[in-house]
Amino acid sequence: MKKISLMAVMALALAGCQTMPVVSSNPNAELSRTGKPGMVSFGLQSTDFEYAAKKAVQEFLESPYAQKPGGSRWVVQMGDVVNDTTFRIDTASMTSRMKRDMTKTGQFIFTGATGAERTSFVQDSRQLSKSKMFKQSTVARNGTVIAPDLEMLGAIRQRTLVDGSGKQQQLEYEFDFRVVERDSGLEIFQAFVPIEKLGSNQNFAW
Repeated sequence: MKKISLMAVMALALAGCQTMPVVSSNPNAELSRTGKPGMVSFGLQSTDFEYAAKKAVQEFLESPYAQKPGGSRWVVQMGDVVNDTTFRIDTASMTSRMKRDMTKTGQFIFTGATGAERTSFVQDSRQLSKSKMFKQSTVARNGTVIAPDLEMLGAIRQRTLVDGSGKQQQLEYEFDFRVVERDSGLEIFQAFVPIEKLGSNQNFAW
């Protein structure tokens, strides 16, 4: 009996030492990539990027500017996406998901010739016309690159709030994305997706 009582006391003591779990406003927060229950962290996770990307794209598709006049596809360049959080974030975790979902609609195509994600491939290939090593009929001609119609850019921001007792803290994330039209310079769309996470203020690892 003494041994059982001692084990019960130890179990209660350990339970008392545990901190409260992190709770997220992301409705998919507790699902892992496999669809099974996953851990919820104060930091941004793949489920957060997936949720914010789908929500932002869906809002854009529901806007009157998603369809290009004439029915052709919008050519989009990626602008800068600023990481204004205390975490090291690869913002491509967000933008790659948005590009994937937008491209699937058939209404958008992204350029690699300009913007924050431009590659040297397009410009360098134009230099091949000066080389005798390459078959000139296969070399890209000047004046054939398609200019972008739109630029997509944004920021990921964070605020940290601690309650008066110092026992709980809440992290407020903001996924803020804008779309600017080239010819007019007008901002034709903005998506603002908040995600809040609440948990213990003890043993918090940045």
